[in-house]
Amino acid sequence: MIVFIACTKKKQRYPCKAKEMYRPSQLFRGGWGYAESLKPDAIYILSAKYGLLNPETVIEPYEKTLITEKDAQIRQWSIMVAGQIKKEGINRMDHAVFLCGKPYRKYIQNLFPNHSAPVSHLGIGKQMQFYKEHTK
Repeated sequence: MIVFIACTKKKQRYPCKAKEMYRPSQLFRGGWGYAESLKPDAIYILSAKYGLLNPETVIEPYEKTLITEKDAQIRQWSIMVAGQIKKEGINRMDHAVFLCGKPYRKYIQNLFPNHSAPVSHLGIGKQMQFYKEHTK
């Protein structure tokens, strides 16, 4: 199982590992805790700027989101991420869990025949509640 979690608006203000960059966000912390509770083979972060991120990769702070992008830009970003997934050697037959908004998974999730997005139908408050209830 592979988990993909989206970047967030709230970030650290200094260069750091990707998994630390988004720690100021309560939503990210909740999603990360839930992702870890699933005991996946790997967790990756989907970044509007960097694409597919290994959580240990050191990155610079940035201001970018896919939420306000046009579909053409989201498609272009998704093509980049698909290339990164291939380069990373991620097995597309693995179960992929997407903990992210529609722009971040729209074109990527279909790369994985066996995928789920357990919080896709929930608003942010309900997502936080879900993470709290489902994290051990």
